[in-house]
Amino acid sequence: MRGPQLAPYLTPALSRCEDAAVETLGELLADYHSGLAAQFREVPIPGALSYALGLQVGGGGRDEPLVPQIPLGRTAILAGPDVLRFDAVDALRSFAVASGVGVANTWGAKGVLRWDDPLHLGTCGLQADDFALLGFGDLDALWVTGIDHAESPNAYLAICRHIEIIDPRDLEALTPKISRSVQPIETPPLFHRLAAIAQPGYIDDRFPRHPCRAVMDLKQSLPSDALVVGDPGPAGFWLARTFPTDRPGSIVVPATNLDGIGCAVALAAATNGIPTTFVTVEPIDGLITEVEAIAESKGLPFSVEVWGDDVDLSLTSLLIEAAGSVVAWTP
Repeated sequence: MRGPQLAPYLTPALSRCEDAAVETLGELLADYHSGLAAQFREVPIPGALSYALGLQVGGGGRDEPLVPQIPLGRTAILAGPDVLRFDAVDALRSFAVASGVGVANTWGAKGVLRWDDPLHLGTCGLQADDFALLGFGDLDALWVTGIDHAESPNAYLAICRHIEIIDPRDLEALTPKISRSVQPIETPPLFHRLAAIAQPGYIDDRFPRHPCRAVMDLKQSLPSDALVVGDPGPAGFWLARTFPTDRPGSIVVPATNLDGIGCAVALAAATNGIPTTFVTVEPIDGLITEVEAIAESKGLPFSVEVWGDDVDLSLTSLLIEAAGSVVAWTP
């Protein structure tokens, strides 16, 4: 199955979450900010936030799930945010171990595998060359599960020779039927290129700070149960690209660049008692100041980190050179 034929599966997540008690971002904000609640009343809750809040939709796989075709060749898995939304993280990990196949995740599914897991191929979907640098065009098959078209457009998946779609709710039932008869891909060029930027950047002591150093400083300052929300744009790009994720539901960078969505997601998390840091860039707008005041008045665990002259965002050019233009948050 080639990329364009994925369209029927890549529908808005809301239509696949009919069993959820709370389905939209607006519902989470109804008691705290009427304006944001109205603005996002039809916007689905990001999968990572659903996971962090325990709002996943469990179960529901077919009684007899279709076993994916297993070609005798090179294979990889692409996982998206519905793996978190449908509470299939453990099932995905078991499936990957059983098959021995590496997993690349779109940025809305960061943490489905730890950043240092041997089966983790990297985070993708942010830049034009991501899928090519993951070697997807050279695979005999790509297994995709839980993906969202906003993070993995069909146009970029069209480089794949063969795609097998696996509903994330079927992963657990399929795991006993999968053998290690496939040939996994080696660590791809994308992983190496990004590591060459991130690893030295994490410990770079220059000022203004390397964005990776800003990411690592934030990471090291957080409690273990904290959530980071990145504003779509420069801050969200660096966080989605380089935040070292050791658990799912620890970072959310919305896939759509709607006005105020990052701030809304962060407030929704904080209203549920999760220590939340919202990261954005200067200049900040009145909405952020307003939400900060609401959070303070209600004693919510909410803070804002603003990257200004202290972070050298000109170094974004390094990522562009490594993996092409930014395609996240484009129509």
